[in-house]
Amino acid sequence: MPLLLIAFPFLEFWTLLELSARAGALATMGYIVLMMIVGYWLLQWAGRSALMTAGRFTSASAIRGQLFAGEISVAFGAVLLMIPGVISDVLALYIFFRAALRALFGGGASAQAKSSAAAEPRDIPHGKSSHTDDRGPITLEGDFSRLDDE
Repeated sequence: MPLLLIAFPFLEFWTLLELSARAGALATMGYIVLMMIVGYWLLQWAGRSALMTAGRFTSASAIRGQLFAGEISVAFGAVLLMIPGVISDVLALYIFFRAALRALFGGGASAQAKSSAAAEPRDIPHGKSSHTDDRGPITLEGDFSRLDDE
């Protein structure tokens, strides 16, 4: 694994040299700039989407890792697109394809989390709720006063 991390930048440079030899220097520079712009745009979109999702929750314990799997994978793929080289771009496309399949078919951890959230009782005192979702346990916060003391 450390050898792969050392060899990665050299392999990326080699792929860019091969692309330049086959397509031309101007086309290679255009490709690099285009991938950086697309990666930057996707990183902005994924970051904004992740922040909007996080804003819905009132406590940190309600945030689950599987809720951010889509935004995080898109953000990681966007960073890979911004790295100049063909290998990182292929890895980014693989990550995007996998995230799209997961979003289409609801596969993996998110489907298991949805089924377990529907099967387990919610953290609501004095009864069960008929409304279930995958936001996690409900935390009731705020000021209260007892009505029977008055």
